Amino acid sequence: MSGETEEKQSAWTTDTLREYMMRQVQDARAMSQQQIDDLRVMLQERYETQTKAVDAAFAAQQIAMSTALTAAERAVATALLSAEKAVTKAEVAAEKRFEAVNEFRGQLNDIVNTLISRTEADARMTAIAEKLDNETARLNQRLTEHSQRVGELDARLSSRLDLHTGAQKGVSSAAAIGVTAVGVIATVLSIIAILSRAFGT
Repeated sequence: MSGETEEKQSAWTTDTLREYMMRQVQDARAMSQQQIDDLRVMLQERYETQTKAVDAAFAAQQIAMSTALTAAERAVATALLSAEKAVTKAEVAAEKRFEAVNEFRGQLNDIVNTLISRTEADARMTAIAEKLDNETARLNQRLTEHSQRVGELDARLSSRLDLHTGAQKGVSSAAAIGVTAVGVIATVLSIIAILSRAFGT
């Protein structure tokens, strides 16, 4: 400036101003370059620090994962072993139950095979009832015949007793009693034989 408004003349000219501005720009550039370098160094240090921290964390994570996997593998192996033991015990118990069931089935089959069926039992009971009815009728007929014979013998003995003396009367009575006893015994024996034949079949 020429200093038109001031009494003192200014030392600034366009050239000096230009030079001043150029120095300021250069200083700014130099300063910003220094700041950039400092920033680069700082960022590099931070990066290295962060990288080390990440590597350390990754290594720790790997160790933790390895430890967790080992523990999980042991736990799984233990659980599998326990499950195998439980399955083996369950299989043994089931086999024992099946053996008991099979034994029970065998016993039931033996019982079923040895028992008589209802139809066969009904047929046998009907046959026995028919035999008993027939034998009862025959026995009743025989008893009637024996009763008639005993009556006839009694009549004969009575007529004979009327003819003989007291001694002969005693002998005749004994004979009549003996004949009656023989008839009764024969009847009882025939009833027992018929019943044993009926129930023996």
